[in-house]
Amino acid sequence: MNNFLGKIGIKGKLAENFGAIVILALSGSVIFGLPFFRFDYYDAYISTYNLTNTQMGVFGTVIGVFGIISYLFGGVVADGMSVRKIIVLSLFGTGIGGLLHLLPLGFKGLLGIYALWGVSTTFAFWPACVKAVRVMSDRDNQGKAFGFFEGAKSTGGAIVALIAVAFFNWGASRMANEVRAMKYAILFYASVNIAMGIFAFFAVKDEKMILNADRVSFKGLAKVLKNPAVWIICLVSFCNHVFCLSIYYYIPYVTDILGASVAFGAMLGVFRKFGSISGNVAGGYLADKFGTARLMLLAFIVMLGGQVLLLMAPAKQSSIIIVAVLFVTILVFFHMNYAMAWTMMSEGAVPVEYSGTAAGLICTAGAIPETFVSLLAGNIIDNHPGAAGFRYFFYFLTAVIAVGFILILVWRKYLKHAKIDKSKLDDKAMEDLKQYV
Repeated sequence: MNNFLGKIGIKGKLAENFGAIVILALSGSVIFGLPFFRFDYYDAYISTYNLTNTQMGVFGTVIGVFGIISYLFGGVVADGMSVRKIIVLSLFGTGIGGLLHLLPLGFKGLLGIYALWGVSTTFAFWPACVKAVRVMSDRDNQGKAFGFFEGAKSTGGAIVALIAVAFFNWGASRMANEVRAMKYAILFYASVNIAMGIFAFFAVKDEKMILNADRVSFKGLAKVLKNPAVWIICLVSFCNHVFCLSIYYYIPYVTDILGASVAFGAMLGVFRKFGSISGNVAGGYLADKFGTARLMLLAFIVMLGGQVLLLMAPAKQSSIIIVAVLFVTILVFFHMNYAMAWTMMSEGAVPVEYSGTAAGLICTAGAIPETFVSLLAGNIIDNHPGAAGFRYFFYFLTAVIAVGFILILVWRKYLKHAKIDKSKLDDKAMEDLKQYV
């Protein structure tokens, strides 16, 4: 295994901890399945629970509100709590929410489930993963580390989503009952989360030595808040997450407006996950070779160009393939961008010992779009029926991508003006962590 990793450029601490990083990635791949699977089955979900587009958006708002609160404190907790405990509790909580979802719930009951997921899938889970990956990899391999982390997460998510589609299609065809088929998919997602939690309990070892902390402390929060790099990364993360939430509306656009089948839409959701893998991994290698800022600038340019072309495509059935190809292309470059956003912490010399706290703040910024993006999209689509509603929302998305492009230009100027010697800072931080890693 080590020989193979060496051949593909993975060495040093990254090679030593590659297995642990994959485990973290697989945990991340299943935990977000339940809160967002409704988008892959958008039409069936609305029909099953008698919802409006606006109510679907409210679920995203609930996740976002609870996510903001969770991330704000979860980042600090991630610097003082074991990785294993965080992962196991998060996975169990998410799985239990899935089992509760099987009950005959109305809109208010579903709100409670999404509130639970808003805590279980956020809080310290993601900040802990980000810090662990950063600490378990060398400074010169940060791009590859996060690229493979996101790639493995996307691979696991794609496989799980593909199996879920099979369960849904089996239930729908066997009993001609979409409600029952939907419950099969939910039960599968819940079972996978609980099973992964059990596996993580036995597989993740020596978690405290990864995080270099024995207690929760807020001392690092003030230092992180004073760092300009963290604020720029927060703004970039905000734009990334606006897009991340918005891409789910391409699927109902293809099915409702362009006339593709629900099965085609679900498969497009699966391709979305597989398409992200190439972006994650390729982005990791390119970022290490050419720099994070250059790669992200290219990614935003391609995303912006692809979005403009998509808006130019006629809202007709003949555009299904064109839109699908543009969708996948945009996603590949988005996931280059998304995975490499975390390497900005190293490029901007954010101290490693405060990675969890910094990641918590960055995740908080990323969670803010969840409070309004889905609600905004649902409201626009409900008030502007047909292609017009989707196109109005896509105009908004295009503007956000343009803002992200401008922020990367600001980031490049900041790096040049600050003249950061990140090697010295990271070396010092790594030296402090040697006894633990």
